Amino acid sequence: MFTRIGRWIRESWYFLSSFFPVQLFLLHLRRSHILMIFWLLVFLFVNRLLGVNYGFPYLFLTPEYLDKVNFLSYFLVGITAGLFVMSYHISSYIYYSYRYTFLATLSRPLWKFCINNSIIPVLFFLTYVYQVVTILLEEGYSTSGILINITGLLAGVAIIISLMFSYFFSTLRTLEIPDEKGSKGRSSIKPLKGIVKADKKLRENVLDRQSVVNYYLKGPFQVKMARGATHYQKHKLLETIQQHHLSASALFVVLILIIIGLGLVSGNRAFMIPAGATVFLIFSLYLMITGAFYSRLKTWTLTVGILVLLGLNYLSGLPPFQTLNYAYGMDYSVPFAKYNYEQLESLTTDSIIESDKEKALASLENWRAKFSRFKKPKLVILNVSGGGMRSTLWTMKVLQEADSLSGGALFRQAHLITGSSGGMFGAAYFRELKYREANKLLDASPYDDSFLMNTAKDALNPVAFTLAVNDLFFRFRKVKYAGRQYPLDRGYAFDQKFNKNTGDVLDKDLGDYQQAEFRSEIPTMILGPTIIGDGRKLLMSSQNFSFLTFTTPFAGTRKQREYDAVEYQRLFAGQSPDELSFLTALRLSASFPYITPLVNLPSEPSIELIDAGVRDNEGLEIALRYLYEFREWIQAHTDGILVVQIKANRPDEIPIVNANQTKLDQLTMPIDGVVQSFHNLQIYNKSLMMQWSSEILDFPVDVVRFSLFEKKDEVSLSWHLTEKEKRNILETFENDRNQQALHELNQLLKK
Repeated sequence: MFTRIGRWIRESWYFLSSFFPVQLFLLHLRRSHILMIFWLLVFLFVNRLLGVNYGFPYLFLTPEYLDKVNFLSYFLVGITAGLFVMSYHISSYIYYSYRYTFLATLSRPLWKFCINNSIIPVLFFLTYVYQVVTILLEEGYSTSGILINITGLLAGVAIIISLMFSYFFSTLRTLEIPDEKGSKGRSSIKPLKGIVKADKKLRENVLDRQSVVNYYLKGPFQVKMARGATHYQKHKLLETIQQHHLSASALFVVLILIIIGLGLVSGNRAFMIPAGATVFLIFSLYLMITGAFYSRLKTWTLTVGILVLLGLNYLSGLPPFQTLNYAYGMDYSVPFAKYNYEQLESLTTDSIIESDKEKALASLENWRAKFSRFKKPKLVILNVSGGGMRSTLWTMKVLQEADSLSGGALFRQAHLITGSSGGMFGAAYFRELKYREANKLLDASPYDDSFLMNTAKDALNPVAFTLAVNDLFFRFRKVKYAGRQYPLDRGYAFDQKFNKNTGDVLDKDLGDYQQAEFRSEIPTMILGPTIIGDGRKLLMSSQNFSFLTFTTPFAGTRKQREYDAVEYQRLFAGQSPDELSFLTALRLSASFPYITPLVNLPSEPSIELIDAGVRDNEGLEIALRYLYEFREWIQAHTDGILVVQIKANRPDEIPIVNANQTKLDQLTMPIDGVVQSFHNLQIYNKSLMMQWSSEILDFPVDVVRFSLFEKKDEVSLSWHLTEKEKRNILETFENDRNQQALHELNQLLKK
């Protein structure tokens, strides 16, 4: 019995070791590290193991096209997934077909190669379909709806692969078909010879080191013995395989043309494919690029690739090759603003500070004039946190409910809005709706659910699409704003998508709000994005706030002022600051790394901005400094301060965990520890500021907090939300904690 088992094991091992699919699979694991990186990324994405906190997996699992998740959206993702699979097959063919010359003797050689090279793609699509079904069940889709969407995905894959093979079947030849016309018979592919190089000496050396294949898959379920090719002349084998490579390289050209074409028509919504499809498209192009490099460089591909990347990186820093991202509306044709310490001092002279304080006091007086002079009102300050679209939707939900149930008192008494990222988008949208209602420019109530759901519409697809077809390569398109022309980038695509989602009501310049804010018809909004170079805030508003840009250190420091911020209006007074698009201004305060571009403002040296949440996620610091500056007026004219915090970021404190540490953990802990505790550091600083404020301010400060999370992030930090995430956000408002906050808010407003 043991003899039979041993014989069976030896025969099985012999079969597997000489079975073409197994050889290709092991060869990829051993040598195709670049190809495997792309597969690893998409496997991690669809299995919700990478980028889940930022919503990346949902771009593949619940793709949106024209704001809908349906058969067509999955079909488009399927088409690009099919392109990705074919790019993988063709790159693999370019890499390794010289090792398997028996392919040159087969009819439809690429078809046979792809069947045998499909272990990884088949595993991927089995996993992909399973995960799509799982998430659609979580989203509440019916069985028929799930089947329709899965059919769309698989139909897209099948159609594009069929079209690709129909091309290759018509162009590829084998050794069994004589070529009477020589090279003229392949004139249709002659222009592609520059993409894939035929190195006869190198290839002949490879032919001398053939991998032994005894069995291969002739069809998906048909095993056949391989036919030897040793009796063919080497130059004939090389010529045939090279002809296959040249035909395969046509896909490389097709992909480039697709991307260029999409870039040229990107202004048409119909051509904005789902973000997941965009990722597949870019990965496909990169696979073909690596295949083309490999055909020429072989084992030097990785080394040369790294050197090329380093060279391109160096060139990109030189002025002629720099790619800048613009703040739409600002004037870049005039001399740039000087940004240095002397300039900070010149923008905060005593006369300037006094003038700004007088204007701010006049605005406070305008706010006070809205109420009876016989009863002091509470002055409301709104603090809204960052958190992408989840914060936008959550902020809008809280403001709608709280303002409606208070009979409009919340926004009538609100004077200042601070915060960051998505929260400021939601607050700005509701503020605009309230302004339009007051001026009879709104047909529906600002509390209508349609306005609420506008803030939950996808804004990530155009960003990913524009990144793929425009920002990563050549920025062909130009756009005009405020009479000036700028290159189009993914930031502009984001602005326009959010503008369209919200019915074009925020399509204004920053300066358009100057009078309404000053007269206190609407709350004043202060945006505080962080300057990357030195960590200062850039205070962006239609008003002037020079008195909020510095602190006064102790005398022993020998500094009169410590500038931790700079005022946008005065620093860029010569670059048309009021003509900046308000949507762009909001985005600058929500510049999440890599998703939206880092904008270069017209200054010398150039100022680049990142999310306001880096310094002050809820805007509490700006609010407290504002209260301190006008503490005497507030004490005399108000019944105190009501700070309404709308939080959509993490819980207040990250728990301490006790986990076994590996050597790698010990190596990375000094850096990871600082990054992971960064949120806690903000919490500690805010607590300290609140303590000091309670001791310094001679009037009551009440804080009411609406919080989206209790223990962990249950909704991704993204500009794309699934239907389940939207439901979770809206249902959270009904929990006991937030209902208690709503009750407290109404009681305080009635005092």
